[in-house]
Amino acid sequence: MFKYQKVFNEVSFRHIVESQETVLVKHLQELNIDLNAGILFLGVRDGKTASTIITIREQKRVNNLTYNLEGSPCEQVLNDGVCCFPKDTAKLFPDDKTLLDLKVEGYIGSSIKNEAGDPIGILVALFFKPKSELPIKLKIFDIFSNFICTYIQKCHLDYQTNSHLSLFKEVEVISKTGAWEYHIETKQVFWTDEVYSICQFSKDSKLTTKQVKCFFAEHERKRVNEVVKSVLTNGKCFEEDFEFVDAKGIEKWLKVTCKPLMNDKGRITSVYGAFEDITKEKSLLLQESERSQKLDNILNNINEAVITICRSGVIQHVNQAALSIFQYSANELIGQDISKLMPEPYAFQHHHYMQSYENTGVPKIIGVGRQLTAKRKNGDIFQIELAITQSFSLGEVQYIGVIRDISERILAQDTIYNIAYTDKLTQLKNNQWFEKECKDLLLLASIKSQCIYALMLNIDKMSQFNLQFGFEQGDRVLKQIAVNLGIAIGNDFNIYRYGGDSFVILYNKVFTKDDFLKLNLNFIKTTLLDPQNYILNVGDNDIVLTASLGAATFEPDRQSYESINHILGHALRSAKKHAPFGFHHILEEGVEEFDRFVQLHKLLKSITESEELSLAFQPQYTNTGEINSFETLIRWNSSVYGWVSPAEFIPLAEETDAIIKIGDWVLANACMAIQELMHLGLQTSVSVNISAKQIVAANFSDKLIDLVTEMKISANMLVLELTETALIVDIALVKQVMNEISKHGFRFSIDDFGTGYSSLAYLKELPISELKIDKYFIDDIEDSENDYVIVDAIIDMAHALGVNSVAEGVETKEQYEYLKRKNCNIYQGYYFSKPVDIQTWREMIAIESNSHENRPDFS
Repeated sequence: MFKYQKVFNEVSFRHIVESQETVLVKHLQELNIDLNAGILFLGVRDGKTASTIITIREQKRVNNLTYNLEGSPCEQVLNDGVCCFPKDTAKLFPDDKTLLDLKVEGYIGSSIKNEAGDPIGILVALFFKPKSELPIKLKIFDIFSNFICTYIQKCHLDYQTNSHLSLFKEVEVISKTGAWEYHIETKQVFWTDEVYSICQFSKDSKLTTKQVKCFFAEHERKRVNEVVKSVLTNGKCFEEDFEFVDAKGIEKWLKVTCKPLMNDKGRITSVYGAFEDITKEKSLLLQESERSQKLDNILNNINEAVITICRSGVIQHVNQAALSIFQYSANELIGQDISKLMPEPYAFQHHHYMQSYENTGVPKIIGVGRQLTAKRKNGDIFQIELAITQSFSLGEVQYIGVIRDISERILAQDTIYNIAYTDKLTQLKNNQWFEKECKDLLLLASIKSQCIYALMLNIDKMSQFNLQFGFEQGDRVLKQIAVNLGIAIGNDFNIYRYGGDSFVILYNKVFTKDDFLKLNLNFIKTTLLDPQNYILNVGDNDIVLTASLGAATFEPDRQSYESINHILGHALRSAKKHAPFGFHHILEEGVEEFDRFVQLHKLLKSITESEELSLAFQPQYTNTGEINSFETLIRWNSSVYGWVSPAEFIPLAEETDAIIKIGDWVLANACMAIQELMHLGLQTSVSVNISAKQIVAANFSDKLIDLVTEMKISANMLVLELTETALIVDIALVKQVMNEISKHGFRFSIDDFGTGYSSLAYLKELPISELKIDKYFIDDIEDSENDYVIVDAIIDMAHALGVNSVAEGVETKEQYEYLKRKNCNIYQGYYFSKPVDIQTWREMIAIESNSHENRPDFS
C-alpha cells in the first residue's frame, strides 16, 4: 500500500536513478566533457558499503561496482559534503583497495542529500593522473551535485503525487464517494468517475445536471432545488441526505454536500461538492432505528472537553463540554493561559514542561493518555483523563487536549473497590483486602529487615450450628461475632473475614524479633478466645459457640503471602486438636514442619506416575450381613516420608490439579476391581470418592463414560461419592453433570452427610441413591435406648428421598443396634471390618463368591 515519504531515502534514490537512467547518463556525460575524469559515477550508500548505479568511463556506460566506505575518501564525502584531492589519492587512502587497483591519482566527490540533509548518494570523479586544477572544478562539481539532488527530489515528489492521485481514486471507490464541480458562468460541470458509478451511467455519455436531478426521487426534487438555490444565492454550504434512483432503477440513499467558491469580489463563481452512496448505512439505520436512537442518546451525552492551545500555552479554542466541565464562559477562557485550569504545583510547573519539550522534543504527556487533577472556576479540584496531540496549523504548532471528567468514575471505582474488598455479610475487610495489606506489610518488613504477625481464627462446629438452627441464624451469629472481635482487638490489629466461618487477624505494625518478646501473646489469645465473644442469643436461648486460633510470626525473606496462608492454616489445624478454644502458635520448628507440606505439594504433582499409591477396601454390610458394597480408600506410601495419611495429602491435592490426576487413578483402579468382581459373578458395587474439582472438570463425564466402556464393566456397579462441600462448589453445574452421568447407569452417594451446608430442597432434585451419615454423629450414640435427633433426622430424610441411609464409622454393638432399630439400611465401620489391602480384599471376594449362604450375623 502507498506510504507517503516526504524525502527520498536509499531505496527510493536507487529506484529513481534507475528509472531516470537515460537522462542522468546524458547529464553525467556532459559533466565529464568539462571534467575529463577517468571514471565518473553516481552511487548510493548501503550501510558500510556503497554501490554505483551509473558508472561512466571514457564517456561510455560500464558495469557497476561495490566498495567499502571505511577508510575511503567517499566516507569523508558522506560525512563532510564535498572533498577534493588533486593528487596521490591512493596513497592518502591506503586502505581503499579500489583506489589502489585503479591507480587513482585525483579525486573529487560530493554527497547527494535529501531535503532533510541526510547523505543518501554520492557523485564521484576519479582521475588517473594528477589534476592540479581540480579545486577550480570543485564549484562546478558542487553545483552539479545540487542539481542532481534537486532533480532526484523532484522525481521523488512526482512519484509521490501520482501515487496520491491513484490513492484518491482508490479511496473514492472504497468510500463510494464521487466529487463534482459546477462553473456558473460557463455552465460546465465536472464529475469524477465514481459519480458515474453511483448513477449507473455510462462514462462514455455526457452526464448533465438536469439528468442528475432526475435521478433524485420525485418527492426530493423540490428540496434539491431549494438547497442548491440557497447555495447560489446566499453562499451557504449544505450537507443533506436524499433518496435517489439510479439509471437502472435501483433505489439508493445519497449524502450530498455542496460548497460555494467565490472570487476576490465575493461573487460565487462555482460550486463543488460530493455524492456519497450511503445506501447500506441508511438501510442499517432503518433496520435498527430503536437501537440507533439509544446510541444517539448515549453519544449526545458524552461530555468530553476539547481545548486547543498554542505553543506558549494560551487557550485558542474550547468546546461547550469544556465550558460545562470547568464552569467558565468562553470569554473567560479564550486568550488565557492553560495553567488557569490546573491546581498547584502543576500550574507552576507547566511552562517549565512546555519549554523542556520545545528544547528536547521528549514528551511526557503528548501522545500518552494520563490521569491528572484539574481545577474548576470555583476552585474545586477534580480528576480528569487527558490526551494531548500535537498538530500544525498555518505553520504554527498547536496542542489539542481531549479531557474527560472522571470524578464520578473515581467515586464509582471507590464504591466498587469497597464492594470488592469488603465482606458483604460482616462488613469486615475480606480476603482480597487481607492479601493486599499483608503484601504491603511484608514489603515494609523486608525493607526494614523486620517481621510481621498474623493469626487465623475459626468458629468450631459452625456447620452443625447451621444444620440445627438454619443459615439465617448462622449468618446472624457470624455478624455478631465479627462485631465482638472487631471491638476486642483494638486499633493495633486489623480483622478480615477469610471465608466461611474463618477470620484472619493481622498486626498492623512491623517489629524486630526482640520487639516480639514485648508483645503480650497471652493477652491477644485471651482477648480473641474470650468466651464472652461467642455467647449469642438464638431465639429465646443463649447459645455458646467456641473457636480455635492459630498464629505465627513471619520473616519476609523466608515467607511469601501464599506460604503465610498455608502456615496459618497449619497452625489452625493444630489448634483444633485442643478445641474448644484451642490455640497454637507456630514456632520456627513449626515453620520447618510447613516445609514438609511444601515438599508434599511437589511430590503430589507426579504421584500417579510414582507407583506409590494403592487402594484399600472397606466393606459395607446390610442388616442381613451381606456385603452390599466396597468403599475404595486411597493410601500413599511415599519413598520420602513413608505412609502419608489421606487426611494430610488429600487437602493438599485439592489445592491443585493433582486431585484430578489422583481421582482419575482411583477411578481406573476401582474399575479394575469391578472387573474382578464381575469375573467372579458378583454384583457387589464399588464406591469412589469424587472431589469438587474433579466433578466440575470440563471432560469428567466423557472420561468416566469412556473408562467404563473401555473396561467393559456395568456402570451401575460404580457408586460416586460426593461430599456436601463438593455439591455447593457450583450446584447448577454439579447437578447437570450428575444428571448426565446418571443416564448411563452411574449411582451417586452423598458422603459425610450432615457436616456441610445441604438442604432438602436441592437434594431431592439430584439423582442420588444413598446418604452417608458422618462418623461424627455416629460417635455420639452411646446406647440403643435413647434418641439421637440428628442421626434420626438424616435416616428419615433418606427415607423421604427414597434412598438408602449408610452409617459410617460404626464401631460398637450399641451403635449398630440403635441404627438397625431406626431402620438404617447399610453399615460400615470397624465393628464389621477395617479397611483391607488389595490381597486381603481378593481373598474376601473369593470367599464371598464361593459361599452365598454363610453370612455374618451381627444381631
